[in-house]
Amino acid sequence: MTYILIALVVSSFIFEYWLLTKISKLNKENQNLQKALYALNGDLTNFQAGISRDTKSQKDELLVEMKRVQKKVDVVRRDIMNSLPTQIRKTIGHIEFAKPLDNNHGRG
Repeated sequence: MTYILIALVVSSFIFEYWLLTKISKLNKENQNLQKALYALNGDLTNFQAGISRDTKSQKDELLVEMKRVQKKVDVVRRDIMNSLPTQIRKTIGHIEFAKPLDNNHGRG
């Protein structure tokens, strides 16, 4: 009977040791996973911040380019408007002094 009790006590200590080693391994694995998740969270935050910075810089560059193009369009429009009276005068002059294509002047 005492041998049975001793065997049960020893086996319970062995089982408890086995359970404590398993729990210790799981705790270490859990800590490693938490560190990995924390690092992943940091990377994700940095990525999102980088995307925000890139988007803002691209938007600023696009606005600058659009303003530059708008200035060119305004210059071309101004040049066209300034040269329009001259172009009209030239066209009217060509029409007034053009030779008729036939002598009938449309009187068939």
